[in-house]
Amino acid sequence: MKLLYLILLIPALALTDCSCKKPQDTPITGGGKGGHAIINVTPVYYNAYVDTCTIYVKYGTLDAPASGVYDDSIVCTVTGGKPVASFAGLKTGLYYFYAHGYHSGLGHPPNVQGGTQKTVQSEATFDILLPTTYIP
Repeated sequence: MKLLYLILLIPALALTDCSCKKPQDTPITGGGKGGHAIINVTPVYYNAYVDTCTIYVKYGTLDAPASGVYDDSIVCTVTGGKPVASFAGLKTGLYYFYAHGYHSGLGHPPNVQGGTQKTVQSEATFDILLPTTYIP
């Protein structure tokens, strides 16, 4: 009788153990063109808009590329009174943005650069500020 209980108990315990495990979340990777997300990037230097700036993007990462080679770039245009680089047609995934520009505001250094990252989890429109710092 004890042997019968063991034979029935072991598979039941195995099923209970498997059914209680939380499924692992799939990490977000990828990114790039081919979707419906839009990311509008506005470069700023201490809350002041950077006048003339190019925004570069690297797909599939939250870090600057070691090679310095980016996947795409857009020169900012003034939209709604602020400089914006609009990256459209993007998929969900990881993005790293880098700005290199000229800031003509009084009391600000002229040459600036900076980077920021964005994880896109849905194909929606996102507005992000990209902080920059002085380039000596």
